[in-house]
Amino acid sequence: MSTVVTMRPAATVFREEQYFDWRVYALIAAFELVAGYCLVWVTRPWDPVDALLAHRWSIEFALGLLVALALPLLMAACLLHMTTEVTPTEVRVWFGWVPIYRRAVLITSIQRYHVVEYRPIIDYGGWGIRTGRDGERVLNARGNRGVRLELADGSKLLIGSQRSEELAETIERARRPDVA
Repeated sequence: MSTVVTMRPAATVFREEQYFDWRVYALIAAFELVAGYCLVWVTRPWDPVDALLAHRWSIEFALGLLVALALPLLMAACLLHMTTEVTPTEVRVWFGWVPIYRRAVLITSIQRYHVVEYRPIIDYGGWGIRTGRDGERVLNARGNRGVRLELADGSKLLIGSQRSEELAETIERARRPDVA
């Protein structure tokens, strides 16, 4: 008789999902409208409706339309949603419903951490996956608060959070499992 042993993933003790500000989505929608209109306008500037009908089977037009309309939607699906999880062994952050960027940090590699308030546009050039002037990696979706982790390898990671105090407390509990 053989026994099958499986490893179950560590239970999540903190989870936060953040969406980017509505203006980001509005900007993408505006980009899609302008791109679609420009695509039609460039093909025949005097009558966009005729241009659309005349070129509907053109491979260039179809490819342009696909890129102009699908690329922003793909970007929204892959980037514009940030999830932060803390388990007893690691802190995980990823972007998108279809994650193309993931970052995991072992709890044991966190030397120090603290809740911070920052200026996303001035300090890091906005929201998303950023790098500060000093090389600090920043992962944020909205707001101006987060938890800065100082790691054993000397690097820093700032995780934006709408619940930064709770995130810091959860990291503390994970670092000290003997203190409940």
